[in-house]
Amino acid sequence: MADSKHTDESNYGYTPSAAWCLVFIVLFSLSGLVHCFQAWRSKYWIIYPTLVLGALTEVLGWSARYWSSQNVLLLTPFLMQISTLIIAPVFFSAYCYAVLGTAIHKLGAQYSILRANWPRASQYFIIFITADIISLVLQAIGGGKASASAATGAPTQSATNIMVAGIIFQLITMGVFIACGIDFCLRAQLGRPYAFQVRRLERLAAQQAQQTQQTQQATSKGGSSGTPNGLATTHSDGSSTVTAVADPEIGEKVPRSGTMGTGTGAGEYAHKEHLGRWWLMMLAVGIASAMIFIRGIYRSIELVQGWTGYLITHQIYQNVLDGIPMFIAVAIFNVFNPGYLLPKKAKWGPYY
Repeated sequence: MADSKHTDESNYGYTPSAAWCLVFIVLFSLSGLVHCFQAWRSKYWIIYPTLVLGALTEVLGWSARYWSSQNVLLLTPFLMQISTLIIAPVFFSAYCYAVLGTAIHKLGAQYSILRANWPRASQYFIIFITADIISLVLQAIGGGKASASAATGAPTQSATNIMVAGIIFQLITMGVFIACGIDFCLRAQLGRPYAFQVRRLERLAAQQAQQTQQTQQATSKGGSSGTPNGLATTHSDGSSTVTAVADPEIGEKVPRSGTMGTGTGAGEYAHKEHLGRWWLMMLAVGIASAMIFIRGIYRSIELVQGWTGYLITHQIYQNVLDGIPMFIAVAIFNVFNPGYLLPKKAKWGPYY
């Protein structure tokens, strides 16, 4: 008999497979634990509130599904898995945004349509994280309303619509992010900076040179020449030379020189190996973003079909189009990890 804690029949339309649930619990747990160690070792703290928290949310969601596999009529684990598995990808996309912001900061602001420092963080990070938070809030509100409605037997359509809105908003955000990321990578590889960014950086260079002359402190700052991060000169061969030191927008030193588009990067990334490693990081971001996008499309269609629709009542789609893509999205950064590919940090500091 149905009550506030039980239903007369499975809310899933099936009984979740205990084996599948345990597999995902183990996989996400292992990835999260490895990320904890990697973040501690490399001092890239941004991994904790993104990948680690996302992996933990996935573990909670799949644990709830395992709970349901033991008693499919219980309402609490059903609602718990909906709320957690819906919002988990938000944390993975946040890490992708942070990596692209770091790449722009390190490899050259002149190749980015958005500014790398605004004034102390990438516009990519600020804009897309804000969008991520909006998506998270919408999905959390929708999930909460759905849980409350289901517990009382009230209609859940309005709550479902809110959840769908949150997922679609996340899809749009991710689509724009992917387009911006591809644009940056292509321009950096081909050495084709944005003219307006070059002009902006030249103005910053002039301001810095004037400040240096006035204060006469150039030598005390490591002999910097007074040009900002990402100042570019495009050559006839299509490459772009970057000359940069202390950027007045962020007040910290950045690499001095390098060539983008010919196999070498800026400053400390001037060696070909470092630029190649950055492309590996961006490849990982691309794969993770694609997984999040695929999963978002699936979830949107699933919720639009309703709680008794075809997708939501067939377990295989949950496993193949949500569980597996999300594991790839988090685990790929265990392999393509900044602690392995990028210079290690000496201390905890800015996320980049």
